[in-house]
Amino acid sequence: MKKILALALVLVLAVGLCACGGSTTQTPAAPQGGTSTPAQSGTSTPAQSGTDTPAAPAATGKPYPNCNADGSINLDTIAHYDAEYDYSQNPKFKVMYISQAGTVLYQQSANAYEHWAPLFNMEWAGFVSAEGDNDMFMNQLQTYIDQGVRGFILDPDSTIFPAVLSVLEQYPDVAWMSQMSPPRDGDTDSGHDGGNMINNYVGFDNVDSGRQVTNRLVQWKNETYPDVPWSEVGFLMFDYSVSPALHERVIGSHEVFINAGGTEDHFYTADCVSTGFSMQGGLDAGGPIISSHPEIKYWLCNGLFDDLAQAAASLFSQQGLTDTSAICVFGGSALIQQWDAGQQDSFRFAVYTAQTLYAEPIIGAVYAQLMGWATPDTIWPSWVNSHDHGTDGHTYSQLRLPTESLEYDTYKKYLKWTDMYTHANVYPDYPADGISIDDFSPFVSEVPAEYK
Repeated sequence: MKKILALALVLVLAVGLCACGGSTTQTPAAPQGGTSTPAQSGTSTPAQSGTDTPAAPAATGKPYPNCNADGSINLDTIAHYDAEYDYSQNPKFKVMYISQAGTVLYQQSANAYEHWAPLFNMEWAGFVSAEGDNDMFMNQLQTYIDQGVRGFILDPDSTIFPAVLSVLEQYPDVAWMSQMSPPRDGDTDSGHDGGNMINNYVGFDNVDSGRQVTNRLVQWKNETYPDVPWSEVGFLMFDYSVSPALHERVIGSHEVFINAGGTEDHFYTADCVSTGFSMQGGLDAGGPIISSHPEIKYWLCNGLFDDLAQAAASLFSQQGLTDTSAICVFGGSALIQQWDAGQQDSFRFAVYTAQTLYAEPIIGAVYAQLMGWATPDTIWPSWVNSHDHGTDGHTYSQLRLPTESLEYDTYKKYLKWTDMYTHANVYPDYPADGISIDDFSPFVSEVPAEYK
């Protein structure tokens, strides 16, 4: 069971990061072992990783990045990059990324932080992995603090966040953020999965991700087959039931499907616990459901992540259902590659956030705190969840990331916009004509009602 739960945690991280893409960049090999120095950690320069940085626009005399009209700090936007602000006038802090693993997902994150560091006038000190060794992680943290690193993105095993905090509390001049998991204290009596918040967090809500995916599928059905009654529509939902976070996406999808008019007996769950979280696992879990219901000619599917979505597309193709089916995921990196290769099938949509957009407010928050513009208790005040913000008077925030619905006819526009906004060059072959910096936003427009 411990192995199953450990795998579930890895999958939560993987699927969460898949929503942020990154696989279209050229990713160098992850570092081997966990004892390398930052310069030897196996990270690439931005030019090598596909994110070479064009010159940013000339800065103006703004007192703070993204400041209010009167020149005062806007704590909700201070962590986002402002091309009109002169970061070079400030001290240059060292920043690095320490993770519990050196796999491609963490390496892609490191590439994004490496891209942003010089834009924020920070010195990239590198990426190292503890390779699953908690003692090594703690030793690495102490070593690089002793070497003068003052900004950290930290992704330890979530169970040692309290130990990480106990070290960092000794160094008030150090700022840090996590990425993969919310930093929590492990208190089982807190009423929150993982305990109470001990720092801010940037990420997604799993129930809402299920809603977003299914809303796009419902829209497709209503536009493409408006005369087909909902009683004739089936919903294939992939699940990994031993992972509470992933199962929350099932809850969100079920809610939207039923509210749209779908019937309870046509909501089918394909649990991949026993079959595996892979394309073959998706074929094995979803195949019996599709083949045993030949009466259903119209299908919607939340693929959960790209490999399972591709499995569903194969199943629908085998049954001659490609034209009457639609699949969407919270992810999309493989879908982008599929479209770039000219392949279209029933895998039609993805709810997506570019990796560079994910990394921006995280490293930006570290920078804002090192500059003294914000503290862990003041940054992103609009995003403090009144029911979950830490103990002892703390007001830690949980910033949500914006997502975009990718579809074949418009996906290149969004991805090229992310290059434009982030001053990157991940998609050099996509056309830039007619794209404005105002076409999309790096901000979520509304704070969820459950935060109140």
